[in-house]
Amino acid sequence: MKLLCLKHWLVVLLITCVYPLNAQKQQLTDAQIVKFNSLGIVHQPIRVLYWLNDSQAVLGVPENRATDSQPKLMLVDAKKKTMAPYNGTAYAPNLTPRVITKDNILYLINAASDTTKVVDIKDEITNPTLSPNGQYVAFTRNNDLYTLRIADKKETRWTFDGSDVILNGYASWAYMEEILGRFTAYRAFWWSPDSKYIAFFHSDDSETPLFTITEANGQHGRIESLRYPKAGDNITKVWLQMLNLEAGKIIKAEEPLVNGKIHDDRYLGTPIWRSDSRGILMQWMNHGQDYLKLFDVNAETGKIEELYSEKQKAWISLDTDNRVHYLDSGKGFILQSDKSGWNHLYLHNTDGKLINPITSGEYTVKSILHIDEKNKTIYFTCQKDNITFNDLYRVGFDGEKLQCLTFGEYNHAVSLSSNGEYFITSYSNHTTPARVDLYTNTGKLILGLDNTKGKDFDSYILPKVELVKVKAKDGKFDLPMKVIYPLNMKEGEKYPVIVSTYGGPNAPRLRGGWALTNSQCWYAKEGVIQVTVDHRGSGHFGKIGTDYMHRNLGYWEMEDYIQCVQWLIDNAQADPDKVCITGFSYGGYISSYALGYAPEVFTHAMAGGSVTDWLLYDAPYTERFMDSPQENPEGYKSSSVFTHLPNMKGKLLIYHGEIDENVHVQNTIQLVSKMQDLGKDFEMMIFPSNRHGWRGTKRDFENKMRMEFIYKYFLEKPIPEILRTAESAVGGAGSY
Repeated sequence: MKLLCLKHWLVVLLITCVYPLNAQKQQLTDAQIVKFNSLGIVHQPIRVLYWLNDSQAVLGVPENRATDSQPKLMLVDAKKKTMAPYNGTAYAPNLTPRVITKDNILYLINAASDTTKVVDIKDEITNPTLSPNGQYVAFTRNNDLYTLRIADKKETRWTFDGSDVILNGYASWAYMEEILGRFTAYRAFWWSPDSKYIAFFHSDDSETPLFTITEANGQHGRIESLRYPKAGDNITKVWLQMLNLEAGKIIKAEEPLVNGKIHDDRYLGTPIWRSDSRGILMQWMNHGQDYLKLFDVNAETGKIEELYSEKQKAWISLDTDNRVHYLDSGKGFILQSDKSGWNHLYLHNTDGKLINPITSGEYTVKSILHIDEKNKTIYFTCQKDNITFNDLYRVGFDGEKLQCLTFGEYNHAVSLSSNGEYFITSYSNHTTPARVDLYTNTGKLILGLDNTKGKDFDSYILPKVELVKVKAKDGKFDLPMKVIYPLNMKEGEKYPVIVSTYGGPNAPRLRGGWALTNSQCWYAKEGVIQVTVDHRGSGHFGKIGTDYMHRNLGYWEMEDYIQCVQWLIDNAQADPDKVCITGFSYGGYISSYALGYAPEVFTHAMAGGSVTDWLLYDAPYTERFMDSPQENPEGYKSSSVFTHLPNMKGKLLIYHGEIDENVHVQNTIQLVSKMQDLGKDFEMMIFPSNRHGWRGTKRDFENKMRMEFIYKYFLEKPIPEILRTAESAVGGAGSY
């Protein structure tokens, strides 16, 4: 039977966990809510660890289904339609071998997960990375690039100018954070598929301002310095170079002439090797981040050839994952771009000429899972039939025969077999716990693998969950909002509201899957309306929506959030005198911004790790959306929390990590100073020796601090004793 996705999102999706009360239904006790995750109401789902081959996958089944502990291993066989215990390892035998360092020793872990000592390490190294052929290890030491030949342990140093400002194969902080990605751990070198070349960034941070971070630990404290370009500052200068191991030489990629001249005040994105290793793709972006060029760089000579050019009115995100997928056949590449207003796929030939668009329409392609060149078919995930749900689709290279392989009003987390013939989906929605099933690539069910809905799910009264769409004030967008209602609501009574958000461009907070927690159950029992909401620029509405935020951060987020709060007042018995907004990082920015921008709407805020003025944040991120302060002084002024502080009336709880190297605690210190000068009421907490987020006892303390805030100002009563003594206390509502 052919399974197709629903093609329209209902104006209001209302599926609740609340059924007509009967003798079997019972309220959760306080003790049960605190231990909600271990009650057996909902289990942790089985997870796909890896595909063993084209038809067999290894699954992880948590020993304790409530806590997702060390998993038991199961093998599912798509051809035999069976699932049975697996005696192999938790690491895929067909994974690429890798190297690790431990106790100053370099180890090789082979495809069978066997560990072998390679060599003792005399001096500290970073990011050891095995070559594809397994013969070399590349790494950086003191910002210079090295290789180690495994056969004879010969170490070779290739660069000699590494320093605190000259970096070879090691990324600057801003490049790691905003362009290459945190997962790189500052690695800025890339092996070619044939192991003959290493492409790497040669970076110059000498003109980037130095920011000093102080830590209070110890008798004399500690000072940490970081090259950190803030909005309007000089940015890191980066050049692409290629190391030819056989020739023993380094070739510098040519610098392109753009508008008749060479620009070193620009950005380079992650380079992408061609499958034949004869060239590498260089992603070039102007300082204003609205002009992208892609160049094919000859690995032998460094000569460049332009393949693609794109310019947009607002910005282009250089940190886009997998912008280009080279075909293994060498006959072209597939490009992802949001130039149409929505992220889509385009087929290009080897010289960059567009052959045809592959996908089109008012929906967002999320990621490519498999390219079947033999059948000229692409498998990808997207948000097409519901902007908060992911689905699996396939389509021909020519854009024909677009087909949805998943089903229903669910969010699908899909794992596809290596040849694309089978997939496992973990699917759920806001009111339906996850199921995990195995399907063919035509959407035919093979085997049910897991149902996380526990045996006691229908025995208890759980909070009502509603997903609604709120019409924006200008009528251009239907804003998604998830509402968790209080238990036992009474007609005519008003209830306090906690709005949880992030707010950043193309960073949705509202996900489509099941996510009911003990915290949400507790505050529903206490009579709090809990809301998660996304604005027009969150990514749900493609680049068309995010472009509204250009040069004007803060404004459209607030306009859309205000409209959603008004909907709650008009339709959900919300108390207009108790509306709290909360978030961390960008969410901390928008939460502290709200109290001054819309004091008549937002009465309370809990803001963590907050940017308080965009002049204080890093240049690559800030200028992408705001342009430079010199170009957009009014935008920086209107987007600053400081500008709106005189209007602030409500209560603000603000907290920050002492040595946060991402959003500097300077943001909070300056905010506190200005609030003191204005006589504004606030509460503040610093988390010593912590950065942009924290775990363990510090996280427990934060949860209790937020809980104190809610009980004191919203519920206006003492915290119940069970929350003070519970081993795992309920967290603060809306915590990140």
